[in-house]
Amino acid sequence: MSRSLTTLIDITFDFEALNKNYIVYRASLGQNLKNVDYARKLSLVERSSKPTALISHSGHYWVLFGKHDKIKFESPDIAFERVAFEDCDKLLLGRLFVRALGKVAPSHFFSGLGETFLFVETDKFFEHTVYKCLKFDVKESVRFNSLFISMDGTTFSPLETVYKPAGYIEKQAKFEFDMGSGLLQRHPQGNLIVYSPGKKKFTTNAIDISGQEPISLQKTKTGAIYQFVDLMNTHFSNILSLQLKPIEASWREHYKKRDIEQVYQRIYQVIDGAGGLQVVNASLKEDGIEKLKCQKWPVQVEFIKQTEIVSRKPLLVVLDSAEDYEKAGQSDPKAGFYSSDKVTQSIYNSTITSVRPKPKGNELSPIIDTVVKEIAIKQECMQGQFLIQTLKGNYWFVEREEPKYRDQVAIFHILKCDNGSFQYEQQDEFYFDDLNIELPEKQRYFETLNYVIDMEKQPPKLCTIIHEKIAAIPDATKLFEVLDYLKGSNQHGISREFIDQYLSQTTYFNDPIYDKLMSMLEKHPVQQEFYKDESQNCKNWLSLYCRASSH
Repeated sequence: MSRSLTTLIDITFDFEALNKNYIVYRASLGQNLKNVDYARKLSLVERSSKPTALISHSGHYWVLFGKHDKIKFESPDIAFERVAFEDCDKLLLGRLFVRALGKVAPSHFFSGLGETFLFVETDKFFEHTVYKCLKFDVKESVRFNSLFISMDGTTFSPLETVYKPAGYIEKQAKFEFDMGSGLLQRHPQGNLIVYSPGKKKFTTNAIDISGQEPISLQKTKTGAIYQFVDLMNTHFSNILSLQLKPIEASWREHYKKRDIEQVYQRIYQVIDGAGGLQVVNASLKEDGIEKLKCQKWPVQVEFIKQTEIVSRKPLLVVLDSAEDYEKAGQSDPKAGFYSSDKVTQSIYNSTITSVRPKPKGNELSPIIDTVVKEIAIKQECMQGQFLIQTLKGNYWFVEREEPKYRDQVAIFHILKCDNGSFQYEQQDEFYFDDLNIELPEKQRYFETLNYVIDMEKQPPKLCTIIHEKIAAIPDATKLFEVLDYLKGSNQHGISREFIDQYLSQTTYFNDPIYDKLMSMLEKHPVQQEFYKDESQNCKNWLSLYCRASSH
């Protein structure tokens, strides 16, 4: 079994050094400020103390100062109580120093109110520039009894791109982009807010692995994590030590390439068994449907006119947005293609045409793959039966939907499966109380819980699936070596010897990438150097080598 690094961390603090260099206070707000919203409270504490770091934690506000800072508390409505570092837990201290990173490493990170961001890159939304960033924090995993790095893609957009009510925009924190430092900064009159136009299209989890060069091959979430760890250890070298923790990577043994291929074949069979896929154009333009006709499809497909639609067969419709039809003086036809007795999937013409072309002409493969899977699942839902896999027994799959407001109750989505046939129900928590089934609650606010209940057992047997957004990542030393090779491969190629080095490792034999690399070598038995452009048969060149190096 291989071991894999994760976003779980070991962090230790030198309390003697902490006391020599920093001071921490706990802030309490007066009764007259109890009803003020969260962001406003943070802003009041920030303005009244001007700290190095500020966070909300365990029902209190905490501020960190340098030992030699000129501290002056300016609000009579906020009480500040000095706290010994020895009385603070690791999660509190870790979060404080993550926030402080925005002050001590301003060329890499910047801090908003209670948040820390790493600037990634710019992108275009029509004529506007949006700024992609990653938000960092430290959280605590109950399951692993460990702290871990939390990282979320965040986009800052100009107010002109924000299609929200004026009242919403007015309440949001404002930022500006400083051309001098190259960083986003909080500014009350700034023209940027946290917002992702285009249905989150511009939210990113990518980052140049060196933090310097915008090379697409080197944009990886892994790089951002290592950059963060390095900066924490560099800027607080005498204060703390932060290291990523490895765990046993048993999941590598669960799925083989042939297992995945079998699932895909079943997906294709579901669609072919229903008569194949019909594709019809309801867009005002023809360019999208023409591009789809040129693609290689993994299922039977026929391009037809709207008058030729057969209701029993799955249907893919190419459409435009409602606004486009309105501008053309036409009604939106989308609803007319959908009904409860047939399987329909739609796609925007603009989604198809916006994909950049590739030399081999297969640029729409990811879109086709997604569409095919969606249609297969809808076919299952219409028949109320699992068609892609076999499931024997009586199981309930339960997903909890949290209420949007405090006075509302949670909703439970239940898929009741009986030997391959299923039906969907929506219930409240009292439904399970009546059945004497106790569903475990969250132990941390950021957890996502799902449940599988074996109803053949008496009493029913319950399995809880917990997702904490903890990731497994490659080892940095090997990854950086691989990326250096990749960078050079554009001009100099990657040597056969380099590829053989990874294929020779016994832990690598069962990985799906093994066959792809072997196939490439076998097709070119004499070639000693492989170039990126020549090696398109090894899809996702970067991921092949990143995964190979992680062993």
